[in-house]
Amino acid sequence: MKKSLTKSIKWLVIAALVAAFSHSIDGLLSIQMMRAIDAVTQMDRSAFVSQLVWMVILLLMLVPANLLLAFIRGMYKKSAVVHAKRYYVSRIFEKEIHKFQSENTATYLSALTNDISNIEMNYIDGRYEVVYNFISFLIGIIVIAYVSPTALGAGVLLGAVGVLISIIMGKPLARHQTQRSGFYKSYTSYIKEFLSAFHIIKANNLSQKVRDDFYSKSKDIQDKGYDIDVIISYISASQNFIMLFIMYGLLAFSVFLAIKGQLTLGGVVLIVNNMEKIMNPLMQISEWLPKIGSTKGVFANMDALLVNDDENFESVEIEKFEDSIQFEAVSFSYDAQQVFEEVNFSIVKGKKYLIVGPSGGGKSTLLKLLRKYFNPTSGIIKMDHNNIKHVTKETYFHQLANIEQQVFIFEDTLRNNLCLYKDYSEDEISLAIDRAGLTDFMMNHPDGLERMLYDNGKNISGGEKSRIAIARGLLQKARIIVLDEAFSSLDATVAKEIEKTLLALDGVTVVNVSHVIFDESKKKYDRIFMVKNKGVYALQ
Repeated sequence: MKKSLTKSIKWLVIAALVAAFSHSIDGLLSIQMMRAIDAVTQMDRSAFVSQLVWMVILLLMLVPANLLLAFIRGMYKKSAVVHAKRYYVSRIFEKEIHKFQSENTATYLSALTNDISNIEMNYIDGRYEVVYNFISFLIGIIVIAYVSPTALGAGVLLGAVGVLISIIMGKPLARHQTQRSGFYKSYTSYIKEFLSAFHIIKANNLSQKVRDDFYSKSKDIQDKGYDIDVIISYISASQNFIMLFIMYGLLAFSVFLAIKGQLTLGGVVLIVNNMEKIMNPLMQISEWLPKIGSTKGVFANMDALLVNDDENFESVEIEKFEDSIQFEAVSFSYDAQQVFEEVNFSIVKGKKYLIVGPSGGGKSTLLKLLRKYFNPTSGIIKMDHNNIKHVTKETYFHQLANIEQQVFIFEDTLRNNLCLYKDYSEDEISLAIDRAGLTDFMMNHPDGLERMLYDNGKNISGGEKSRIAIARGLLQKARIIVLDEAFSSLDATVAKEIEKTLLALDGVTVVNVSHVIFDESKKKYDRIFMVKNKGVYALQ
């Protein structure tokens, strides 16, 4: 995760260069002010006017320099946050499907909101602030060394003590930040859970329990936030005390040098002003370094979510399904629960297959193996003699169209939900709509294909969602269509018509897992498989 932020380094480098220019102008202003004060004490009007002119010129240069720096800082933050989010989302889609489905998706939501926000405030901002303040510190040292190396040595010694104290006090911050990240994940998961189960909570009078649990989880986060704020407050108060101590101590030392004749009045003012420009950056750096360090656990938690259980090297690309899919001595188990034991059967291109079996017999697992959601515990699944374990997901999924019982509808137009943001001709879309039995649904709404569907299809029926899923599969023109209880939400007449259309597709392989079986279409399947007792058996 942290490596993704290296793409924003160029903006940080540009910011460092602009900051160096801005701080250099500020340093020259301090020197010109010192000379102006000395000119006044010496009653040298000409020298004072000359220094005043230079100060005005430098001030005019400082304004655009600071504006440019603010712009570059904004570009750096924008670049870093965008790259972090883009990287994380792209890595999420590299997860194995079965691994992702077994996890609570709220943990990813928490990572993309709370953890990214934490990284932005503490790591991304922190890197900029450390660079910015380090440059300010260097320029301040150069300016003071120009006037009095002795005063510089005394100030740096006092400042080092203050920084050391601040770093020691900042160590507990990392532990608390990591703990709060964990609390946020639990908190986000709980919110997702009770919003999803809203109707169950209301129907079973569980509202009070939800309120109590929500209060408890919210309190944990607020308590941890309070602990973090207290630590930061202690650090800030200590830094302010140390800063005042150093400033007054250095003022006394500078006056002592002036009394001895080793420093002018202008030099005293310059040292006091620039010691603040040295000490403030040191204190800022000592405050930001613990914050940057505190994100170590957050990065580790985010990276841990992206790990797949089984990293397979996929190098084979399949352009077209040519022959068959073979299950060869395939066994599969969920932990200790064995579902299949040395299963052998084939699915031939262009044939139509009906898969039946008792509930819990393994039909859904068989489809997950066919869809490459899981790899077999032992044995091999081949497509055209290629082990699908080594076939790239992109080229394998291109061969399949999945029509499932649980259909997801994007909050978008009917057209985009059918085409899934791919380009199809109007004739292709019309044919898919007709074959999926969606013609009346589309024609009965004034917006037609541009009709908006909301929040996973809450403004349409379950049957209409199923027909949209079927139309998607037909539009995709995949060589294999896999149906998982796709007819369960449809009335018998519509289901029969769609099944008839699918079974008539020439050259397309159809694998239909269903408990909805019509006698008149049953005989049109080339083969029926029964899935039960850890095996797959041909019935015809």
